[in-house]
Order: sequence, then structure tokens, then C-alpha cells
Amino acid sequence: MVKYYPSLNEHHVEFITAQPLFFVASAPWAGEHINVSPKGHLSRTFCVLSPNTVAYLDATGSGCETISHVYENGRVTLMFCSFGPSPQIMRLFCKGRVVEKFDHHYQELRAKMATENGDDIDMIGARAIIVLKIQKVQTSCGFGVPMLDTTAATPIEATGDAVTMVEHDEDTAANDGWKPRETMEKWARKMLEKQELMDYQKRSNHQSLDGLPGMLSARRALDQNFAIEDTKAWIRKVRRQGDAVMLGVGLGVLLMIIASVVGIISIRLPFIHHFLNYQRRQMGVPEEPWNKSEL
Repeated sequence: MVKYYPSLNEHHVEFITAQPLFFVASAPWAGEHINVSPKGHLSRTFCVLSPNTVAYLDATGSGCETISHVYENGRVTLMFCSFGPSPQIMRLFCKGRVVEKFDHHYQELRAKMATENGDDIDMIGARAIIVLKIQKVQTSCGFGVPMLDTTAATPIEATGDAVTMVEHDEDTAANDGWKPRETMEKWARKMLEKQELMDYQKRSNHQSLDGLPGMLSARRALDQNFAIEDTKAWIRKVRRQGDAVMLGVGLGVLLMIIASVVGIISIRLPFIHHFLNYQRRQMGVPEEPWNKSEL
């Protein structure tokens, strides 16, 4: 059964901290792409700052969809789901903001997250902290989510279109069968050692798939003209909402016509006035003077 809450309670926080991963969903106001990203390493990247505020470290990746979408409209949904014997899904509907690593508030916020979490909040290659104000909490049954089988040691033969394999040994048993990947941090460490991480962010993190402005640091490194690029992004957004623009223009014209009919305003277009005066001259009728004070 679906339930809604205005903020997180103790049971919600316990459920969140017990999960091995969560999902982040975001979208532009107008565009072709809706983004969903999985996030792991909760104990080192995620923190509940208050009943209505959460935050997580955002690692450097091949794109910057969430960052771009948050900069544009702030809408973010987090989803946590149980893969254990007690099924549940939790969604946090949020309004977000981005605190990039160059921001002077970044280290202060990271330290606050570590204090609240009771653990070290850090990740090699982290590029920003996404701070989210919770507007609504939703919980539901989660009966459709598969349960993780921690007893399987070999691949399960597939009768359909998927094959599942879960490694099970002493190291992973303590973590309910989940084993964190270190691949991303190893990659980020190598990029930092070669001093190539910023070049990668410049190439991959300066804009979204729909052309929205991305990381401020990457855009500055590219010497972008923010005014020009933001204006271009705004024009692309408006162009993708042609039906809304046409509706607005149509309503504006309709309101002007109604206001003219009821006598609130007088609309007299110059070319129509000159055409009518031309007709009057042809008919020998005195011309009507143009009142410039009227619209």
C-alpha cells in the first residue's frame, strides 16, 4: 500500500542506510532524455542531514545529466528498494542544488556529512555534492523487486532472457552478498596521477545530452561565455516547447481582442489606418486623424 510522508522518520532512515545502492532520476524541462543513475558506496557517499535534507557525493563520470538537470530545474527523485526478505520501495521527491568541488562550501558540507554519518565521506574523483530538499516521501510494497539470492555460487541457467550470478564467500556474506566495486576510484586515481581528470571533465561534463549547461568548472576551463551559452540553451528549451509558445501567443491575442471589444483598450494598427484613409480619399470622405496616444 502506498503511503506518503512530509519528511523522513527514524524507520525511513534505517531503511535507507541498510540498502547497498540507490537510484537517481532527473529530467530537463524539455528534451529527449530522462536520466536514471545507480549509486553505490552509501556509507561513504550518502548522508541524511535532516528529516527534509539529504546529500550525496557525485563522482566524475561519462556524463553530467543530473548536474545539468539540477542546474536547470532542480527536480530529482531518489529511489531505494530492498532486495532482501522484507520488500519495500522508497522514493524521495526532491528539489536539489549543486555544490561543485571548487565551491568554498564544498569542504564544509562534506565535513558536515561525515559528522552526521559517523564515517568518512569521501571518494576519489568526486566532482560535486548534490544537496536535496525533500518535498515528499513515498513508500510502497516492493513486491515486484526480485530478492537477492546469496546462496548461489554458480550462474543460474536462464530459461528466459537473463542470467543471474551472485558470488558468495566470507567477504561478501557480511554484506548480504553485495561486493562494492573499486573500479571507478582506481580509474579516477590514475586520471589524477596523470593530471587528466579536468581534461576529461572538460570533454564529458560541460553539457548534457540535450545541450543543457553542465559543470561550471568544466565550462570555465573551456572558456565558455556563460551568457551566450545559457541563452542558446534557453532558446533550445523554448523551441522544444512550441505548443506552449503557440498557446501563449494565442491567448495573448485573444485577450487583446476581448479587451478591445469591451472598450478597455483601442487597438488600431497603422497599416489598417492608412488603408482606410486611402479608401476615404478615393470616396471623397475626410480622413480620420491618427491618435498616437491610442494603442
